[in-house]
Amino acid sequence: MPSSFGQRLKAARIMAGLSMDALVAKMGHRVSKQAISKYENNLMSPDSETLIALSEALEVKPDYFFSKYEIAVDSINFRKKAALGKKAMETLKARIKDTIERYAELESFFPASLPFTNPLSDYVISSLDDIRKAAMELRKAWGFGLEEPISYIINCLEEHSIRVLEINGSDSFDGLSGWVKQSPFIILNSNAPSDRKRLTALHEFAHLSLKFSDSLSNSEREKLCHSFGGAFLLPRGVLVKELGLKRTEISFFELDRLKKQYGISMQAIMYRAKQEEIISEYVYESFSREISARNWRKQEPNRYPIDEHPLRFEQLLHRAISEEMISISKAAYLANTSIEDIRCQELLKNDTAHP
Repeated sequence: MPSSFGQRLKAARIMAGLSMDALVAKMGHRVSKQAISKYENNLMSPDSETLIALSEALEVKPDYFFSKYEIAVDSINFRKKAALGKKAMETLKARIKDTIERYAELESFFPASLPFTNPLSDYVISSLDDIRKAAMELRKAWGFGLEEPISYIINCLEEHSIRVLEINGSDSFDGLSGWVKQSPFIILNSNAPSDRKRLTALHEFAHLSLKFSDSLSNSEREKLCHSFGGAFLLPRGVLVKELGLKRTEISFFELDRLKKQYGISMQAIMYRAKQEEIISEYVYESFSREISARNWRKQEPNRYPIDEHPLRFEQLLHRAISEEMISISKAAYLANTSIEDIRCQELLKNDTAHP
């Protein structure tokens, strides 16, 4: 077996969130902890039956252990909530690296895509006003009007040479971004509602594209990145037109309508209204207490009607199948799914049409 087998086995175990003892138990004590240690250190190789048992226990395909396609992730801006512990973070990082590697391996079958061009490279951010200007500049650079709703954010990012990927994560994970070989990527939580994905994707884009003043703390930078997403989706002109210059109360009906039209959560709309001084801090705090009382903080009613998710990976995958660059089995490995799922996709079974 190749010398990288042990590293791949250890990575799969970390992805599964299992200790050596837990892996042994999940395999029904078919092998010992000492054997797992020897496999991971390339001191011993498993037989074919043990290899299959390992792949089943770790929920990866046997092909995974023999892949020689490995990339170095140059940098990661890892944004997490406090509830995500150290072990869970290591598991998440391993899953992300595997996801990026499979994406990059698929891309290797095609000519290199156009490099990412940053329209905000000259901006140095020191304040909220700088963020507003940068958000408007991006709208202009990408051909959007100053006030029009933007239906698809994730697909727009993909069209501008940013890899966007999703993983099945817990509520403790929103998203992250980073670079691989001067190519930017964004990872989103597939379980998040579309309005949250959109804001998270733009938050991460801000990390990728903006320079921040050295005088800003990390927490200040995070808040400004969050504000960038809100300012891009819901510029001041829209807020004033829809809500007026000053309000002492805004109804949930109005917020829900704006959410459905502009693809931004009710909580983010009110945060923007506070930023633009349309509502006071007191009105915003009263709204926040009401949201908590209704248990809407994590899941608001009435989702954004457009299902936002990345499309480029699936498009490349099925193009590679159609042009006989890869087999169905290889496609299943790259997509981390079953052969049957790939065949169903090829036959357009269980697929929803793109609105």
